[in-house]
Amino acid sequence: MMLSYPYGWITAAGLFFLLILTVILNSQVVIKGHLRREGDKDDAELNIKALFGIIQYRMKIPIMKFTGTSVQRKEQVSTTIGGFDSWKQFNEDIDAEKVLKSIDKFKHILQITRDLKGFVRQTLTKVRLMEWNWTTSVGTGDAMWTAMATGLVWSVKTSIIGVLSQMVRLKAEPNMNVQPNYQRSAFTTEWSCIAQIRFGYAILAGLQLLVRMKKMKGGVKAWQNILFKA
Repeated sequence: MMLSYPYGWITAAGLFFLLILTVILNSQVVIKGHLRREGDKDDAELNIKALFGIIQYRMKIPIMKFTGTSVQRKEQVSTTIGGFDSWKQFNEDIDAEKVLKSIDKFKHILQITRDLKGFVRQTLTKVRLMEWNWTTSVGTGDAMWTAMATGLVWSVKTSIIGVLSQMVRLKAEPNMNVQPNYQRSAFTTEWSCIAQIRFGYAILAGLQLLVRMKKMKGGVKAWQNILFKA
């Protein structure tokens, strides 16, 4: 028996809204990262998609050069929300002074946010690592040193994936490879990964971070100053 008007329509609308909300909260935020270094050429890219592609964020670093005293970086950022696109490009020289300032900013953020480390660890437990590929070729021009360098790179890779496996949920076997190049001195590495987190968890994490900032006096304003001031 149908509910009498208008309660039938209200109930149907409520159920439909609840269904849509459930689908949205259970949708996946997909994070894809890619990094390649060959000789003195670097290329890095980060892609984030949410709400079935309605929200998209892409950061690409096509140029990163070491000049001896600094790193020259070109960064391209594009954002798409509901079909509306925005695009920006940044050029920056990163020297020792900027690195030290970034470290100071990070220390300040830790001080003004309640238990930030615990929050990050808790959030990472909701992240699922769907794919991890890391291939490296290393050569020093000498067979013995090349073999030692190959072992060192293997050690670094296994240590990183060991720490990572304690922080996020691995859904696929990591694919890693180190190839020794005995013919010449060279270094090439290419890394890519795909990670997912539910949209609901991502929203909840953002709200929790906001609460943690507000619990410290001037926390929200301090975050804005740190992240956006020149």
